[in-house]
Amino acid sequence: FSTGVGQYNLDAYSGNNNNNNGEEGEGEDDYESLPPPVEKIYDEDHQYLVPLRHFADVKDPHRPTDTAFFFHVPRSGGSTLKDMVGKCLKLVQSSEVGVRDGHGADPILQVIEINESKYVNVDTTTVQGIQRAVDLGLATSNYADLVVSSYLHQSASLFDLHHQARAFLLLRNPIERATSMYYHRVHELGDLDPEISIEDFAQGNGIENNWMTRFLTDRMEGELTKADLEQAKDILKQKFMVGFIDDIEESIYRFMKYNRWKYAEDENQKMKEEDCVKDLAMVGSNINPNEYELPKRGTQAYALITWQTQFDTKLYEYGKELFDLQTKTYGSKERKKILKKQKKKGGKL
Repeated sequence: FSTGVGQYNLDAYSGNNNNNNGEEGEGEDDYESLPPPVEKIYDEDHQYLVPLRHFADVKDPHRPTDTAFFFHVPRSGGSTLKDMVGKCLKLVQSSEVGVRDGHGADPILQVIEINESKYVNVDTTTVQGIQRAVDLGLATSNYADLVVSSYLHQSASLFDLHHQARAFLLLRNPIERATSMYYHRVHELGDLDPEISIEDFAQGNGIENNWMTRFLTDRMEGELTKADLEQAKDILKQKFMVGFIDDIEESIYRFMKYNRWKYAEDENQKMKEEDCVKDLAMVGSNINPNEYELPKRGTQAYALITWQTQFDTKLYEYGKELFDLQTKTYGSKERKKILKKQKKKGGKL
């Protein structure tokens, strides 16, 4: 157990969590020799982690009863990731798709197939849907290989000491994400009047204020403080395997390793799955069909979006540090070589 996660430093990622994904010298944890899980105890300064205590820490050993949890940051490659998991890796997900065709009223859990992917018949992307999934015993059923939600704190009720979540996320530059969201809402969702300019949007007419910081800390209202940012950073450090939309192939490699997902043993099938992932990494899913330009530095739109995402931008930069630190245990061979070269040169990670 932990008596206050503040005592962990970033180097803790050198890790107990060795996963066998084709890398020499990194074997499976011996599940039988693992001690039973113990409730985490947090000191006074880290009480904000109590609601997330059944999300495993990154340094915790993998257990066969763990369930992967994708914290979906909107407009950050989530649809692409979900297609990789479902269409390429053939894993079972719980997201919003499983309740289509009336399955949201099913009295028991079941796995259904929709568009070449498998889903549990619950919707973990809404608060109401999460409660239904809790009532039906989603985590204890072991039906889902992956739970998808943007509601981190509400999803905590899905898990318990003996059925924990292993969380990961994809990050995107907050200015790019906010701009993508504006054009997505204008052209695709249609819930934003086209007459609203991106400047008006960024001034508070539809923009999300520091979405990531708020959803990580569950601070949905009021002014954010530096203390909120520090909490969000600590939650990210303790609880998340970090990936990036602009480094998605390396990120999916790490997510697979972290969650013990494997390509098929059959060589032909394995090649198909690997090609499927690479193709999706190239073209993406649910991308904006209309080309648009990012606001330029010095413009009003850039200044306003920067102000609205100031905490998320700091969190994004911190995510880069974590990504580099997680390379030691979870990075690909190529990325580990680059890391070693940087260290030899004395370069900053």
